[in-house]
Amino acid sequence: MFQEEEVLDLKMCDLEGDLQGEGKDEPGYELRSTPDKGAGVYATRNFSKNSIVVIGNPIKKAEKNTPWTTQVGINSFILRGGLSSKVNHSCSPNVGYRDNDNGGMDYVAFRDILCGEEIVTDYAMGNYVIEHMPECLCGSSRCRKQITGWKDLPGEMKKEYAGFHAQYLAEMDANERE
Repeated sequence: MFQEEEVLDLKMCDLEGDLQGEGKDEPGYELRSTPDKGAGVYATRNFSKNSIVVIGNPIKKAEKNTPWTTQVGINSFILRGGLSSKVNHSCSPNVGYRDNDNGGMDYVAFRDILCGEEIVTDYAMGNYVIEHMPECLCGSSRCRKQITGWKDLPGEMKKEYAGFHAQYLAEMDANERE
């Protein structure tokens, strides 16, 4: 038996089109309650791999890393505007990071995303070191149990995330090897 919310989600998704999301209401996501994490961002249409899901518009630069900032450079941090700041972490992400012309990071589909799915990212795709996060609650079979930064990811995971992480992270890795 479906819960009422699930039925509404299915009806909304049944009305949506192909994975390109052409002709759909923008932005294609909304904030909803989550069972264990408070709130999360959910797709209201389908997204194909490599498409921009959430545009990351910075609202101001920050002087240091805090629980509310996103790292966009070796020593550069921003506060994000809109719902981009509400995207939750998962060790099995469906979106990654991509630098944009606004000085922020867009969330880009790491794989096809279906209407009704929570939009989740691995915070390590954007932050070299994670200093202010609690234990991981993602529940994924790949869960690392702790939200970690790029610095602590195994090499094979970094390869898997190629093209879906902040560009400065490659510079940080190169600096570590020197």
